[in-house]
Amino acid sequence: MIRFTSLALASASLVALATGAQAAQPTESPPPPAAAPSSATLGEIVVTARRQTESLQQVPQTVNAVTADTLQKLNIRQFGDVQSVVPGLSLRADSTGFQQTASLRGVSFDVTTGAPPTVAFYMNDAPIQLNALFQGLFDVGQIEVLKGPQGTTRGVSAPSGAITVTTRKPNLSEYGGYADVTVTDLQGRNVQGAVNVPLIKDQLGLRVAALLDTNDFSGVRSIHNGIRPSSQTQAVRTSLSYEPSDLLNANVTWQHLENDLTSFTQVSGPGQGTFVNPPITPNDRAAVQDSADEARSRFDIVTLQLDSRLYGQHLSYVGSYKSFHVHSLQEGGNPPAGDVGNILPGIRIGQDILTWSEETTHEIRVASDPNPDRFFDYTVGAFYSWFNPDGHITNPGPLLPGAFGTTPGVVNLAAFNPAYQIPIFIDIPSQRQETSIFGSITLHLGQNTELSGGLRQIWSINKNNTTITTGNGLINKAAVGAPAFVPCSILQGVDIAGNPGDCFVPSASTIADLNTRGSETPTIYNVSLSHRFTPEILVYANTGSAWRPPVASVGLQGELASSTIPGLDTLSFHPSEKSKSYEIGVKTTWMDGRIRANASVFRQDFKNLTIFIPNIIYANTVTTPPSDTVFNMTQSVDARVTGFDIDTAFQIMPEWTLSAQVSYGDGQVKNSLVPCNITDAAGNPVFNTGGLVSLCPGGSSSRLPLWNLTMQTEYTHPVSDGVDGFIRGLLNYYPENKRAEPNFVVDNYALVNLYTGVRSKDGAWEASLFARNVFNEKTTLDIAPVESNINAVLGTTFPQLIRPSGYRLTSVTPRREVGINVRYAFGSR
Repeated sequence: MIRFTSLALASASLVALATGAQAAQPTESPPPPAAAPSSATLGEIVVTARRQTESLQQVPQTVNAVTADTLQKLNIRQFGDVQSVVPGLSLRADSTGFQQTASLRGVSFDVTTGAPPTVAFYMNDAPIQLNALFQGLFDVGQIEVLKGPQGTTRGVSAPSGAITVTTRKPNLSEYGGYADVTVTDLQGRNVQGAVNVPLIKDQLGLRVAALLDTNDFSGVRSIHNGIRPSSQTQAVRTSLSYEPSDLLNANVTWQHLENDLTSFTQVSGPGQGTFVNPPITPNDRAAVQDSADEARSRFDIVTLQLDSRLYGQHLSYVGSYKSFHVHSLQEGGNPPAGDVGNILPGIRIGQDILTWSEETTHEIRVASDPNPDRFFDYTVGAFYSWFNPDGHITNPGPLLPGAFGTTPGVVNLAAFNPAYQIPIFIDIPSQRQETSIFGSITLHLGQNTELSGGLRQIWSINKNNTTITTGNGLINKAAVGAPAFVPCSILQGVDIAGNPGDCFVPSASTIADLNTRGSETPTIYNVSLSHRFTPEILVYANTGSAWRPPVASVGLQGELASSTIPGLDTLSFHPSEKSKSYEIGVKTTWMDGRIRANASVFRQDFKNLTIFIPNIIYANTVTTPPSDTVFNMTQSVDARVTGFDIDTAFQIMPEWTLSAQVSYGDGQVKNSLVPCNITDAAGNPVFNTGGLVSLCPGGSSSRLPLWNLTMQTEYTHPVSDGVDGFIRGLLNYYPENKRAEPNFVVDNYALVNLYTGVRSKDGAWEASLFARNVFNEKTTLDIAPVESNINAVLGTTFPQLIRPSGYRLTSVTPRREVGINVRYAFGSR
């Protein structure tokens, strides 16, 4: 795979150098996306938010468009960095890189809840899982962030919004391509490029794009392990377009991506006051794990788009097939899966996670080609998806006599043998099948007023299983003082029925078996009314609904799954979620296209919103005696989110542009109890529900700040007849956040990126120097409420080893990064 990707990139570079003279020749192709503005106007942003090509200023909903031009200018190489140009959006991966989450509009989401995302993702109009996008970003034409309930016009229902990624399609008439290289001081090496070949001029075209990306991930290194953290991604995408006439076109894309990740989980705290585990501050960006977390991911994605037009009707089909396979060995995560506090030096206690899935989707739709002279336009269609995620997790269980040698009462860490341990297995097979029909109609009430409405009838079948079982472990008779013992091995293991030997093999048992089976037939809708008072002023109002299916999640290691304590079953079983949203907005353009000012306000009410509450302390009764344990919990609540979005841009002069966006979202839990941490005067946990966990009224549905601001600016100036110099800036400001973690407040902070360099006036090449987080802002984003421990693993067999680690899970703002970028393009690019 690496050889194939390297060859594709090398081919792109060689073809670019060999045919560079073509870039200066006249061409009838549209100007490249990266070309500098030629007049003192902002230019038009074209989006497909409503499954048709139209100006952003004509769409009666809040949409943030991230163009290929923006991705290139700000050197956005990772999908998670898209959040830097879309206020209110959070795209994050945990410390192991294994779990990715997206949150928007006052609702936080975490994949460990087991629920479908609150934000839906699409590649080339086909639904896709977020983890497939997070691994690499290359050769993208545009990214659109649609805010508010989605689902009546595309794919699946999502309450907070949708993010669509459109890859670049082949040019059918002109050869072309590009090569793009970025090198940074943080071990960053990103090489990407593409080659475009018209196989049959104006009818059949091929585009091959590839990516090689290496970096040091979060940069967190362990003081006990010399391995450098690293993320290595190789990807190739092949796209084929066929357009035999103006009435028919087809686009098929295949993408293969591989990612290998080595990382450590950051901690901070006083440690244990020894040389082995010294004090660590958040700014040290350090870990104390003996072994690195490792993850290997493989993704294959195929999308097919067919479009035909006949008699003023538009018939289209979008199909996809996706498969992924991830294998992860990890101690870290949130909460940690093993000994991230290094309580047992030199010993690895962690998880082995294997997940895989297959997904197919099909959508067919018939629509009238938009025509403002017609009284109405319509769309009808059908959608089908089949998703089969599965996973097998092996967790470390209680250690048994013999784990640290055969001498009773003596612990020899050097003699550690993981065979003397009861493993805990978690299996999470599930299946989701969804069929829906949808339709919408748009009434043109004169030239300036539009009323539209859409419905989607869904038939959903969900099967969610979570089974927790224990495996077989060994007990050494010598370690418990039994007579007639011999050194123990797995092959010598026998039962306790008096048979000769020295090992005891307990039988496997089931701790929890959570199963939900069901089908639902919800209906979601959207209604929008817009009026254009002048060609430059659009006012709109819309309302819509969303739905998510029921799920079952692991509640407190499964021990509450069958609990009779009132209210605790809601930590494991979550009914289907429904929500309604209301939005009013205005979109305006001023000074002959030099100023754009858009604003909207919204309210969204949720019934049975599944929320994620991290780092909750509870009394773990699985261990003997019970011990205080930290767990990430989920809960079903009612909630209301209110907020606003503001989007402005100003072409101050032909050479200078400035834009600013603000997003505010306040999500409050209503009439529901939420897991919380309560402590007494001495700081000890207090459990107000069944002596197991605490539940408190109210709270927030989001862990994000109430609001955040992003600003961009660019100034260009000619340095010669064909070359412009430029300087760009990107600012992200976040206010104080009291909702990030229980009992922890994140200070306000700002991140500033700067870019400077030169480029050709036609956008064919560019060379730049950039710095992210220029002022090296170091703000602690979260600290876990309790110290990392492995009490559940040590149990009562080794009480002499139970001690505080002195460390808590920690994360901080991204590091300062300085780099250079060189890009060269030719032909159709």
